[in-house]
Amino acid sequence: MTENHNTMLELDQYRKRYLYALKAAHVCVFEVDLKRQLYTFFENAEDIFGVPGDRILEDVRAFSKLPPDEYKKEVSEYFSHPDDWEVVDRAFRDIFAGRTATYQARMKAGKSGYIWCKVDVVPVLENGVPAKMVGVITDIDKLKLEMDKLEKRASVDAFTGLYSKKYAEDLMARILKEYEKEKHAMLIIDLDDFKHLNDTYGHSTGDDVLKVVARQLKHSVRSGDIVGRLGGDEFGVFIRDIHKAAEIREIAERLLQITDHPLKVTKSIGISIYPRDGRTFRTLYERADQALYQAKRKKNTYVLYSRAD
Repeated sequence: MTENHNTMLELDQYRKRYLYALKAAHVCVFEVDLKRQLYTFFENAEDIFGVPGDRILEDVRAFSKLPPDEYKKEVSEYFSHPDDWEVVDRAFRDIFAGRTATYQARMKAGKSGYIWCKVDVVPVLENGVPAKMVGVITDIDKLKLEMDKLEKRASVDAFTGLYSKKYAEDLMARILKEYEKEKHAMLIIDLDDFKHLNDTYGHSTGDDVLKVVARQLKHSVRSGDIVGRLGGDEFGVFIRDIHKAAEIREIAERLLQITDHPLKVTKSIGISIYPRDGRTFRTLYERADQALYQAKRKKNTYVLYSRAD
């Protein structure tokens, strides 16, 4: 009796230490019987989702009687944000293939609010076949939001509010790779006589002009197009999915309109077309820059790249 009593005390102490550890790490642990489609264990869920583990187990127990596809749908709706279902589904495929899985997704428990979580799951094999899975859910909501803020800061030019040079260039390069069958245009825009403006009216006036131009450029293109500040008084505009040459000319004409500023600053624009003038960001940039050189000779105009230039 004493030996059993001591064993029970030790188990109770072990469980308390285990719970303290979960709370300190802000994680919860779960187990799923894959054969029965049944969640069998959920510890410290309340610390993550504000919902006790036993309530979660009760909520999802009814799903176990559903056909596999319906079960997966109900469980996904109960725990995951719809935009993350593909990520979760990929993790399940890994588990059923006998592989561990790690992913990040917005999660909830029933009607609780979504939070960003990191999920690490490992399959438990019986005779080489996944019979269970055991997972750890870590609350990374604050970390994720902080990282998103830092990423946003890095992606935006603080002065104009447009995309930063590096982010704009990376975005353009990615679109060229992912939408290689579409036709795109790259425009490099430079303000005419901006150095003279700065020297004559001062840098404060020059800064005001840059901000006004940035707003104009952003409002002159479609929402899916890219506008970035490439440095100084140079801007880049990337027009996606063009169907006819007239579209490029119409947009260029809008971008050339006199800036809404008392000094009436004009612009010069060089344009290159994908895939006609190149298939990489660097080639398109260089050829748009060559066209810009021709445009700046005349000022207040746009020039499309030509191999004859």
